Amino acid sequence: MRAEEPALSDKSCQLEDLLIERRTALGKDLFYLTRYGRPLRQVVAAGVQLLPFDDGDGACDSGWCMT
Repeated sequence: MRAEEPALSDKSCQLEDLLIERRTALGKDLFYLTRYGRPLRQVVAAGVQLLPFDDGDGACDSGWCMT
């Protein structure tokens, strides 16, 4: 999402920041939108290279579809 829809990704990070801020103010445990127990901004690095998928006719001549 960060590579293809950066505005939406940024809104997700802002939402998580707000959740963390409010839960901290209420004295509750932290809440993250990832399963890694770290903020979204830290888990998904900027400029991450996506895997090259072939959006062609569905044939798999290169072998990428098997990995």
